Amino acid sequence: MKGPARPKRTRLRAASAARARPRLSSERRRALETAIGYRFKDEALLLQALTHPSLIDEFDGDAGFSNQRMEFLGDRVLGLVMAEWLIQKYPKEREGHLTKVFHRMVSGDTCAAIGQSFHLRDYLFLDPSMRKNEAGHYDKAVGDAVEALIAAIYRDGGLRAATAFIRRVWINEDTRALETADENAKTRLSDWCGANKAPYAVYTTLSRAGPDHAPVFTVQASIEGRGSATATGRNKQDAEKTAAAALLETLE
Repeated sequence: MKGPARPKRTRLRAASAARARPRLSSERRRALETAIGYRFKDEALLLQALTHPSLIDEFDGDAGFSNQRMEFLGDRVLGLVMAEWLIQKYPKEREGHLTKVFHRMVSGDTCAAIGQSFHLRDYLFLDPSMRKNEAGHYDKAVGDAVEALIAAIYRDGGLRAATAFIRRVWINEDTRALETADENAKTRLSDWCGANKAPYAVYTTLSRAGPDHAPVFTVQASIEGRGSATATGRNKQDAEKTAAAALLETLE
């Protein structure tokens, strides 16, 4: 005689328990660790940092299954390391300037750009719908995973290891421009033109590429007789601001 059937949720948990957490092959793990410049002692921390919340239901995971909690921790570690670095770099600057640079350096789109620099999305564990979802101002899945990766390194190797990683991947030629970028770069460029008795900048949209849900605009900012700069953005406003900041860098 058969015993009473287990509740459906218990049966589901038992079935999912047999499913191992997604893993990286040894080759892919080595490739990622080489790209980020850190080798993990505890592989479980790395795997958690790479696991997107979209897989929680599929694997019947709990709060510690995905990288959400690690993202929370990594955001704080990044903030601490970046704040300390800015204090050291700008010993005479007021708090207002430090705050502006800080927010740009730790923003979601900056984190996503950092992750894209070593192709982090290729290593993430995502459900099929999320794997196709790269629309929006930046790739949030990648940005969140970068913060989770910082937390994983912090828990695996301590603050010294996390600091070394952040300084290695953030403080480089690609991110240094963020320190001097200005959210109102177009206004600053207009002020420069007025102060230097130059014609005001003209913004020309050179191209629009990509699908309708994720367009990429290429815009040129130019000042007659003074030069020009070209930049891209998810919308024309962002592209114009970036082009203005790039042109300002050549003029100032």
